[in-house]
Amino acid sequence: MSSSNLTPSADKAMEVSVVIPFFRRQRVFDETLKSVLNQSYPVKEIIVVDDASGGDASQFLAQYQSLVTLITLTQNGGVSHARNIGVQHASCEYIAFQDSDDLWAKDKLEKQFEYLAKHPEVSLLHTGCKVFSQGNPDIIYDDKPIELGFSDLMLESHVMMQSAVILRDVFLSVGGFDTSFRQTEDYEFSMRLVVGGHRVHFLPLALTFIRHGTDDKLSRTWEGVRKGHIGVVRKYKDSYVNAVGIRGYYFCLAYYFERSGYKQGGTLGRIIALLGKLPKRMFFEPNLIPKQSE
Repeated sequence: MSSSNLTPSADKAMEVSVVIPFFRRQRVFDETLKSVLNQSYPVKEIIVVDDASGGDASQFLAQYQSLVTLITLTQNGGVSHARNIGVQHASCEYIAFQDSDDLWAKDKLEKQFEYLAKHPEVSLLHTGCKVFSQGNPDIIYDDKPIELGFSDLMLESHVMMQSAVILRDVFLSVGGFDTSFRQTEDYEFSMRLVVGGHRVHFLPLALTFIRHGTDDKLSRTWEGVRKGHIGVVRKYKDSYVNAVGIRGYYFCLAYYFERSGYKQGGTLGRIIALLGKLPKRMFFEPNLIPKQSE
């Protein structure tokens, strides 16, 4: 199905369902939910998918049943599976994803739907982000390509899904999240959209607040990068080869291998980084990697 067949209906209100996967985030979830409920743009429904948290999670979430649609899974399937289930149960034309420990600015959805009303050709719109953690200064990410292209994604993931609003029909047409990616699922999904010809735009305002320090952040570790970023490059090998040739493809693999070593740290990390750096130098030629979008 072409993206032109999946644009929003002109005669239909731009209604939004918010999908929140939940896994043992009792300590911070109330703050997250309040940031959704307090949006200046009306939210038609909030779907919380409990990814088999166990313990007292069911009792904890029961207090919100008048505010949300609660789906409880019996087996843990990861965030990709939980999001897919949430979208399947959603009824609105648009889906906004949020994580159960993060926050939105009060006008986050309002700003996004103002933009989408002017750009109906856009399938997914993501925003800038502010990363915060106790005892550390905030980090702002608001300088990304306004329209995401394949060259932008070759060495960077760019899209944080908790900042995104997407047409539900587009999400379903591409098959949702690939559940084989237990991390970097945002990267794989945005790559699939762009390769499939869907328009992904960026709103350069830090309207999504990402909390660090509430989980192990697997994508930061050597194993996370190897299975995630390197897995994405391998999955889209044909697109890489078409864009930059086989040497450029191997350069990108080596780049992520080297980067995984820096994330690992220590002696092992230095060895991994060196193993990536050597072939990267062998495969690198300046014209192999397109310049990042302005």
